[in-house]
Amino acid sequence: MNKIDEIIRGMQTAKLPSDYWITSEIEFSELEASRRIIQRNSQSVYEHTMLVIDLLTVKNSITLLAGLFHDLGKNCNTSMGGPRFPNHASKSADITRIHLTEWGATLYIIDRVVRIVSTHMYDIVDIIQEKTIRKFIADVGLDNIENWFTVRIADSASYSQHGQYKRHIINPFYKKVKEHIKGLLPKDYALQYLHKQNTIIGGKDCKDDDAPLSMEGG
Repeated sequence: MNKIDEIIRGMQTAKLPSDYWITSEIEFSELEASRRIIQRNSQSVYEHTMLVIDLLTVKNSITLLAGLFHDLGKNCNTSMGGPRFPNHASKSADITRIHLTEWGATLYIIDRVVRIVSTHMYDIVDIIQEKTIRKFIADVGLDNIENWFTVRIADSASYSQHGQYKRHIINPFYKKVKEHIKGLLPKDYALQYLHKQNTIIGGKDCKDDDAPLSMEGG
């Protein structure tokens, strides 16, 4: 078993994914360093990361890895009067690519995880134009949409005000994306695809650990 398989299996078979990292002997300097980075809510990046992977409603290889890496590029900057993490999504994506390559992940997994990590702070508040939604889908990947929403919801759920944010921001954006995808796909496939999305957005688990790539971000 190579390192990436060990990590995925470890997170999936532990009682909680975070439990795996308590006893893991995998050398992961960025994760260890995240214990010392404190966010505005007084939670360390490590604590936040562990909470996010535990809150994932679908724990497949893509969502678990994206949740694990999404904030590891945070490097605290307090010059603006409080913790700030400029460009942390792109920095996290760079860390993701390096480690997943070292751990022996496939190019497909690396690509899909990096797409989620690099776009997890995507501003979805005022997206109404069709071309903007098209760009979002292109950036994330059509077969990665379910995973993106799964990670975004878990990220949001780790903060207070999650209920309002999900109801007023995430769900309306999801509806727009779903409507756009419905117009792109053949009818039979669209119905099957959107049923799968509805299952995930509703919070139910998925039996297939490697199902098609399925905030309040800090």
